[in-house]
Amino acid sequence: MRSISRFTFAFVLAGLVGTARSSTMDGEQLFTDYVEPMLRKHCYECHSHSAKKIKGGLVVDSRGGLLKGGDIGPAIVPGKPEKSLLLEAISYKDPDLEMPPTHRLTEQ
Repeated sequence: MRSISRFTFAFVLAGLVGTARSSTMDGEQLFTDYVEPMLRKHCYECHSHSAKKIKGGLVVDSRGGLLKGGDIGPAIVPGKPEKSLLLEAISYKDPDLEMPPTHRLTEQ
């Protein structure tokens, strides 16, 4: 199975929720093949419409949920992946915002 970097993850998410698209990359296919399964595996238990209790007010199983974000702001800022709280959380750059909380994701 191919892997994608955190940068590509942010790029794909920013492209899907924004208007920017890459002519050399099928962002929707990358999202479907790699990003959505990662979100499902590591995030949906606490951050989806089907979660028993949505934590932090954040749902990541819809475009609207990513754009709206949670209690601390939008998860994704269209066209500005460097401002993405979601990317910051999975990068463990801020000790107060580390997701998933039980383990750090690998670069893949």
